[in-house]
Amino acid sequence: MAHIDTVHRIIEAWKRGDIEAVLDAVCEDVVYHYHVGSRPLEGRDAIRRFLEKFGAGQTEIAWSITRHSETGDLLMVEGVDDYVNADGVRIRTPYAGVFEFRDGRIWRWRDYVDSAAIAAARAGEPVPAWVEPLLAGESGSA
Repeated sequence: MAHIDTVHRIIEAWKRGDIEAVLDAVCEDVVYHYHVGSRPLEGRDAIRRFLEKFGAGQTEIAWSITRHSETGDLLMVEGVDDYVNADGVRIRTPYAGVFEFRDGRIWRWRDYVDSAAIAAARAGEPVPAWVEPLLAGESGSA
């Protein structure tokens, strides 16, 4: 099975709110940088606590991957994080992720997101025009 299939299973589990299925796809000693630049989460229990807090109240989850590249046990993705948060605000931001696999499970996971864009979305600010093509899965600029 291709590693991209594992990530697609994680996405579907997240949409269902099935944190245990998400965790089943990662190694016990996983290191997850949910935001590169922030201290990483180490181990399944730390990720479980993070996901329970992060996902609390989320609805209309439409997390998607628009592009990916896979070589051996390394998978790189580009996509859109899209959901309505607990306050009823729709959050749509582009992201990139890097996954390293060991024995078919994710061993290292790094997400690259613009935290300022997420804060702006939470504040109800419109998405800048130059970000719209990324949200549409396009590589060009506005």
